[in-house]
Amino acid sequence: MAMGRKEPREPRLAARLLEPGPVVLVTAQYRAHPNVMTAAWVVPLSLEPMRIGLAVHPSRLTHELMTKGEYFTLNILTLEHLLAIHLCGILSGRDVDKFTRAQLHPVDALEVDVPVIEEAVAHIECGVVARLSLGDHDLFVGEVLAVAAESELFGEWWLQLEEAPLVHHVGAEWYAALTRVVRARVPSEEEEAQEESER
Repeated sequence: MAMGRKEPREPRLAARLLEPGPVVLVTAQYRAHPNVMTAAWVVPLSLEPMRIGLAVHPSRLTHELMTKGEYFTLNILTLEHLLAIHLCGILSGRDVDKFTRAQLHPVDALEVDVPVIEEAVAHIECGVVARLSLGDHDLFVGEVLAVAAESELFGEWWLQLEEAPLVHHVGAEWYAALTRVVRARVPSEEEEAQEESER
C-alpha cells in the first residue's frame, strides 16, 4: 500500500490517533442515584496492583458521582448495542434516566455498590484510589476489585470478535467495530531454515 504525505495536525488529535480503544459504559452511583456514561479514554496503568485510568471531564455527572461514591464500573458492550452506547455519550444524567432511554438494565455488581449493565459482555469493578487533574479532564485511577466476562467471548483475550464485535470510538457519531483477531507468530529457526531451503 502506497503511503500518502503526512501533514501536521492539531495537538488535540493525538487522542484520536491513539484510539480506537474499546468504548466502555461507565457506571457510578452516590446515595442510590446511579448514572451511566460512555467513555473511550480508558487505559491500563499497572498490573500489580491492577489499576486502570479513566479520564472524565469535571462537568460530567459521572465525575461528581465517582468523586462522592468512590467506586465505578466499566461495562463492555458489543456492536449490537451501538445506539445505547452513543446515547449514553450524548445525553446527560442530570436531564434524563439514561438507563431507561438507552434500554439498558442495571444489575448488582459482584463486589461494589454500583450497578453493572446486564447487556454487557464483560465488566470491571473499580475502587477510586487517586484522582489527578491533568488539564481539562481528571484522571481517575481505579484499583480493580472484580472482573467478569462471558466465557465464550473472552478467555485470556477476546476470542469471538467476528460474532460479537467490540465498539471503538473514532470521533463524534462515528464508531468502528473490531471484528477479527490476528495472531503475529514468529517462525522457529527450523521453520526459517526450511523456508530458506525451499527458495
